[in-house]
Amino acid sequence: MGRCNGPEAVANFFGLLDSLPHNGTNSNGSHSFGNKIDFRYKLKRRFDRGSYGEVWLAFHWNCSEDIDFRKEPRHFTTIPKSDSYNCTNSNTMPSDEDHVSDTVDGDLFILKRIMVERGNAAYLSGLREKYFGELFSNASRTLEGLLRTESSSTIFSMDIPSDPDILLERNMSVTEEPLKHVARFIESFESESREIWLVYQNEGRSLSKLIYTAEETKLVTGNNNERVRHIQVLHPSKWWYWLRTTKAGQNQMQNLLWQLLMGLKACHDRNITHRDIKPENMIVCFEDVDTGKCLREVPSEAKQNKLNMRLIDFGSAIDDYTLKHLYGSGPSRSEQTFEYTPPEALLNSNWFQGSKSARLKYDIWSVGVIMLELIVGSPHVFQISDRTRVLMDHHLEGWSEQTKELAYKLRSYMELCILVPGISTQYGSGSSEQGQFGLASWKCSEESFAHQVKIRDPLKIGFPNLWALRLARQLLVWHPEDRLSVDEALNHPYFQEPP
Repeated sequence: MGRCNGPEAVANFFGLLDSLPHNGTNSNGSHSFGNKIDFRYKLKRRFDRGSYGEVWLAFHWNCSEDIDFRKEPRHFTTIPKSDSYNCTNSNTMPSDEDHVSDTVDGDLFILKRIMVERGNAAYLSGLREKYFGELFSNASRTLEGLLRTESSSTIFSMDIPSDPDILLERNMSVTEEPLKHVARFIESFESESREIWLVYQNEGRSLSKLIYTAEETKLVTGNNNERVRHIQVLHPSKWWYWLRTTKAGQNQMQNLLWQLLMGLKACHDRNITHRDIKPENMIVCFEDVDTGKCLREVPSEAKQNKLNMRLIDFGSAIDDYTLKHLYGSGPSRSEQTFEYTPPEALLNSNWFQGSKSARLKYDIWSVGVIMLELIVGSPHVFQISDRTRVLMDHHLEGWSEQTKELAYKLRSYMELCILVPGISTQYGSGSSEQGQFGLASWKCSEESFAHQVKIRDPLKIGFPNLWALRLARQLLVWHPEDRLSVDEALNHPYFQEPP
């Protein structure tokens, strides 16, 4: 796919897409090898796995026998295996997780094992996560120290005594707020086999597990139905229906998007592009107002709680340092998630060589996709009708599947008026001499965009209000330079008033 084709080829390609008639679109392993590895953390259970890492729930190891931890490496402490050592976790938990209290235990941690056995790409991904984890951790500590020093100086210069903790909290509420929406990194260490382990606070559950319910079904294939596979089909969850059909749910959606943008502000203020913003990488905690802990289950409206969201997984993130030192030959499409990738990265493998400001707009596009996903209840936001696909396949016969998928997506961009041939693309001005194609053959307006989203919504509700619609349109702009910045998005009228 490399760089984009020349203007003439692209013009003809878009002309083909535009010529079609327009239609509406309708391992949780309970085993643990914690006893086999001399970690300071005992692994409880594995609950997730990605391209380069597997994620474990763990608790801190604590031995009754005195061990001088000061003599041990900072990131790694060996625990003797002798039976004379009575080693238990600091907060012993029942083996049956269902009998644990209704809040997530604060002593539990998330340990991510980078699967370095998968090669250099996985190893570099782990190094990037470690780098960004330490960067944000240091930023939080430095900011807190500076603000505490400033608040102390201010207090001594005032005639009226003031509580330093109150003043510190007021100052930090403004400056530290974005960092409250990034996962809290604790430490990292390597095992004897050079496995990279990353330790994080246990922040809750992914947004994807909140908005979707997985239903297992059988897929029967083969001429004689001899092949049977068990697959999981995602459906919108009860929480998603609440999010979409109640006033409180609309407020929560607004709050969720605001916190997502605040997490991105923590990144973009440091010229970091996350590059993998999606519901799986948004961790949500329903904080119990009374205890301050995350509730284990989705709370009822009667249960007083506060939703907190943090960004995780910076293995695909980029900044100047990682581009130079931790990406080998450079970022690749293998580190991106197709559904959330902006057009400039789909069409140009060297998109990241542009300006820093344009580079950051990658994430802004992903926020727009998530906004539509929350509305339509599906990760497949950019879908085309079966009829349109059949018509396209007739013209795309012999093309690779990857190129076909790209063509389907570009066609969907047209239907949503994100891509308007002759206007959106930089390859032609839309004149007959240069573009060889005109404007889209259907009306592009707020009304048509709202209609396209509404027919994709299984509830047929669409956007909650006009400001939500306008925010989505301003996030999902073809040219990265024309998208809102994170600060502009945070100041959008959608967030100024209740939905």
